[in-house]
Amino acid sequence: MKLPTFKSAILLIFLATCTISNAFAIKDPIKFGKVSLEELKMTSYDQDTTAAAVYLCDFGRYDIPFDKVEGNFKFVFTRIVRIKILKDEGLDYSTLEFGYNKTRQNVSMVKACTYNLENGKIVKTKLSSKDRILEKTADNYFTYKLTLPKVKPGSVVEFTYEISTDFAWNLRPWYFQKDIPVVWSEYRINLPEYFDYKKQAKGYLPFHAAEQNFATGSIGSDISYSISKYRWVVKDAPSFKKEPFTTTSKNYKSAIEFELAGVKGLNGVYHDKTGTWDKINKSLLKNEYFGTQLKGGAYLKDIVEEINAKASTDQEKMMAAFDFIKKHMKWDEYNSKFTTNTLRSAFKDKKGNAADINLMLVVLLRKLGLKADPVILSTRNNGVLNLVSPSLSKFNYVITRCELDRAPILMDATNPNCPCNLLPLRCINDRGRVISESGSYFIDIEAKNISKSIAIAKMNLSEDGVISGNMKLAFNGSAALNFRNKMEGLSEDEIIKNLSDDYESVNIESVDIQNLKETEKSITTSLDIEMEEETDMGNDLIYLNPILFDRTESNPFTLEERKYPVDYGYPIDRTYMLELNLPEGYTLESIPKPAKIALPENSASFMYTVNQLGSKVTIMCRMKINKRQFQYNEYPFLKEFYNLIVAKNGEMLVLKKS
Repeated sequence: MKLPTFKSAILLIFLATCTISNAFAIKDPIKFGKVSLEELKMTSYDQDTTAAAVYLCDFGRYDIPFDKVEGNFKFVFTRIVRIKILKDEGLDYSTLEFGYNKTRQNVSMVKACTYNLENGKIVKTKLSSKDRILEKTADNYFTYKLTLPKVKPGSVVEFTYEISTDFAWNLRPWYFQKDIPVVWSEYRINLPEYFDYKKQAKGYLPFHAAEQNFATGSIGSDISYSISKYRWVVKDAPSFKKEPFTTTSKNYKSAIEFELAGVKGLNGVYHDKTGTWDKINKSLLKNEYFGTQLKGGAYLKDIVEEINAKASTDQEKMMAAFDFIKKHMKWDEYNSKFTTNTLRSAFKDKKGNAADINLMLVVLLRKLGLKADPVILSTRNNGVLNLVSPSLSKFNYVITRCELDRAPILMDATNPNCPCNLLPLRCINDRGRVISESGSYFIDIEAKNISKSIAIAKMNLSEDGVISGNMKLAFNGSAALNFRNKMEGLSEDEIIKNLSDDYESVNIESVDIQNLKETEKSITTSLDIEMEEETDMGNDLIYLNPILFDRTESNPFTLEERKYPVDYGYPIDRTYMLELNLPEGYTLESIPKPAKIALPENSASFMYTVNQLGSKVTIMCRMKINKRQFQYNEYPFLKEFYNLIVAKNGEMLVLKKS
């Protein structure tokens, strides 16, 4: 029997728990300022005694009244948050952040308080003006930061704010689950009949309540309308435990999201706002900050002539264009699907966001006579796309797709260390959408190369237990990109320090790195080293762990059950080889047994061998992760796979003096 997919499972939960009633009047679950003695006396959370803090209540509400003065509906979002601080590690929850668009939204009713119990009485400390910080995070986008004073274990902190707008495209999503436990999370929306929103539940937690009620509103004295009053509650939500190898937790935390499907005018005429991929393609091609920018390019005239004069093949032209944009343009580290201004101005300034840089690459490739199109996508931290429900708002990034001899090549010129046809990890997030005059379609966004690393060590073991020799490292694919990013702009001494931090038990005496700046080539590194870790010696025996470097000492997966996929981003191939010369008069008393492990369908494998020839011992250890993503029902097998690797990495060679 086929297991239901993650998305279908959460949809079933949502449908099964939703009820409709004709009337209900339920009090708000929280009122700002009404903190109880019981909450202040609380010393731990019974359902998770390890919790450093706990949300006592997180309450959000959308009211959408008709503004008779301005003649339109106002969308007013109000939130009240109450958190109990239990341990020192929970003090970070005395700060609350929220973002908004300054040109479309207005923030008001911002209040926050700290509550402490002193001599049996509740002492309240209000938020001061110096503890409010407003930071610009992008064009027109700001982050409000509220940091409360006098917070300590035992405190209760409380925040409230209101955001209003007349822009109705998408309602704010609501996350019932947090990184710490939530006792009560509730979301309400009072939705006039003029607005039709698609609602999507996410995550695996069941609703304690999911209700719909009806009321009426009025516009003037002669026009009335119906209001759908929605209420969702999740009770006792456990903390979301994030492990390594995952995309943003927003993909998996229990939540509800909204997207505008249509609006109805006062005359009763319904206007469908549901996008289609064809509509999105056409709108982007007409947009002055996207498609219009692809029609220019006179500013690139000299570059085109220079490349055409030197390059004789399409492959050479493509590489020359890619290298030029990487060197000429500096990424401002903003993700965007739209240009900052014009590509001409970005070219002049030699900097820009992701759209500025990669749309400019599309223009240059086209000027060189190559077939190139932009690809819009959602980065890993932005969340996965809903492929069923077309929406432009879900995209936040642009890369370039070039076609040579019908073979597609994906490029991102924001990172000067990135080779052709290999994308940074932030871009590898399932699918992207090609935007083109000839039509729009989805493509897979995946790593084209394996992240491959090889360590080959030739070492000598002296009678007094000192291990020294040479280690050669090779990096390819994403492993090479990560190495270049880490070592970019560093001196030799700084590189040695970085490598010493990576290999803590090694004293590096010299280093030689090849192809560090040749991004299309593998990196090779030669290190003359001496082990700092002392060898265990006694009674004419030497105990030695043969995995001298990059040892897997602990399992990255610790949860008993994981409800979301394991996502590596790209396949991984790590090889370790050691050739160890034994001191004269010593023989092997005991060696680890060979091991060969493979998960079903060869999705991952591990091999470990030890051999002796005379006074020389050779060890080979190789781990391969052969696919990018493992579903949550595969998690137990992957966890056990790492348990076996950790066990083998801990086994010792025992040498005996003859």
